[in-house]
Amino acid sequence: MRTPSALACVLGLALPLTTPLIAQPDNDVLFDLTGMELRCVLFGDCFPDQSRDSANHPIPSGTPQYILPHTGYRYQLEGTLSTSGLIEAIIPDGSTLAEMMDILDPGQSRMLTGYTRNPAGDLPDPKNPIWLQRFNDDIAGLTLDITLETSISDQGVSRFEIRDIDISLGILFGTLRITQGSALIETWTPAPRQQTEWHFDTSLESVPNSGPSALRYLDDPAFGTILGGIGNEDNPDPTIPTGITEAQSSFATTTALGIPGPGGAEDMVYVTSPARNLNDPNPDFYRGIGLALFPATQPDFPGEFLGQWTLIYDLYIPNASWNTEWPLALVHGSHNNDGRASGLIRNPGNGNGSIGFDAQPGDYLQTNLIGPDRWMRIALVANFMQTNQTTIFVDGTPIGTTNSDWFYNSVNPTDPLYGDGEPVDPADWQAWGDFPSPWALSSGNHPGSLGPTPLASTLGLFCDLGDSDLGPGGRSETAYLANLYFADDMLTPDEIAALGSPNADGIVFTSAPCPPDFNNDGTVNTQDFIAFLNAWVAGDPSADFNDDGTINTQDFIAFLNAWVAGC
Repeated sequence: MRTPSALACVLGLALPLTTPLIAQPDNDVLFDLTGMELRCVLFGDCFPDQSRDSANHPIPSGTPQYILPHTGYRYQLEGTLSTSGLIEAIIPDGSTLAEMMDILDPGQSRMLTGYTRNPAGDLPDPKNPIWLQRFNDDIAGLTLDITLETSISDQGVSRFEIRDIDISLGILFGTLRITQGSALIETWTPAPRQQTEWHFDTSLESVPNSGPSALRYLDDPAFGTILGGIGNEDNPDPTIPTGITEAQSSFATTTALGIPGPGGAEDMVYVTSPARNLNDPNPDFYRGIGLALFPATQPDFPGEFLGQWTLIYDLYIPNASWNTEWPLALVHGSHNNDGRASGLIRNPGNGNGSIGFDAQPGDYLQTNLIGPDRWMRIALVANFMQTNQTTIFVDGTPIGTTNSDWFYNSVNPTDPLYGDGEPVDPADWQAWGDFPSPWALSSGNHPGSLGPTPLASTLGLFCDLGDSDLGPGGRSETAYLANLYFADDMLTPDEIAALGSPNADGIVFTSAPCPPDFNNDGTVNTQDFIAFLNAWVAGDPSADFNDDGTINTQDFIAFLNAWVAGC
């Protein structure tokens, strides 16, 4: 879990929803957070549970406020703090909520505003969570264990609670109190689901017309100097080599790999790199290895983080990779691989496979649907905002729920900014290929900035740095990826079930194959002829057009005939 996101909420997250039965419901509510505090009293209560709501603490006072049921909500938190004791040495007295967030982790003040979907459009239960976070982690040497919950009653009352609080050092912690603060909750109408798919036809390019998201190699040289390894995560380290992921991965046909294709049809797949530098055991060199996924869902999804999302993989793990404890790191919630991977596949050694997200190995879900030398369609559907749970499916079948987390979504491609608000130099943005560098930091000189701040707008695939508890990571082996799907929304269980098992034609964005559309842009034209000719001259496996295992004149003739015929 990310410390700042938890602390953002700990000081006042509130969202809305429900069928109001009393008073005058509206499209927004504003209520007071003043007086909420973290404090341990000698010979008294130590960190008691607290709550604020729009009925008893409205702004202005006196008139209870209720919000209408809706398909989405936006929240915005503001406030100033008083601190004393040990916590004052970390967060100076008089800090704002935004300053506190950036002190804990530069750029995290963005978490003070967020968006959540409520697909049903109603809240039928007496208590309907909108943001639920169970948090247990260290913050600047202090251990914080709390539950944060924002909910809406079936009467339309918006409430924020801090409960089950356990903070190390007890009374020595001091006091952290909101001296003036508010929570604004508004109805928000979500844009249609944004979904992107990749078929890995010799590149990391997405399927044409599928969506806004993009993939790049995490250590692409264009991104600049990679940041350091464990214990040095925020400092550029020019000794870390770039371009290793691309060198250690490839694109190949299932025939060339000697495996069956997904659904029984030959397919081009991405051969993943192990999450470590095979030529150097230095654990710092693990940092840049993997893929970076840029959601790019702004401005249609205006939030700077995604708490409800779906990832689907069509995967094949060869037996050689399966014969380790950790065959594959599916996803990393960090924007630049600054610790252990979040979602992993594990081989527990008992004949089953196991999978988890932000969970301890003993809490992983075990199933015989996950194993070596078979194609698997693995789907992760996360509802961090409302339940803190991720439901995992294999070949359309739900196998259980595990923990959840949010993903960064901070950069609007039309107006890229660092987390402290400093604009990205247009020359840098162009050099990065209109993609946020995972390693770039702001100058730290922008008004209000507390120091160099990241862009923080990517998530990682097939990467794992490890951490001080786990030790050096690198827990991901070679696997074959036929298709990948990402959405800024939660697919329903029925939708996942309808997708079924892996298929060479794709996951959601499938169509009748058109072989002469060689560059997959939806049109058969001269560009396809040039693309094929380049691949044929280079001996690229994709130029084996007649699938006989050899690239020769017969492939050229077969392609030419198909190109003339069109689709």
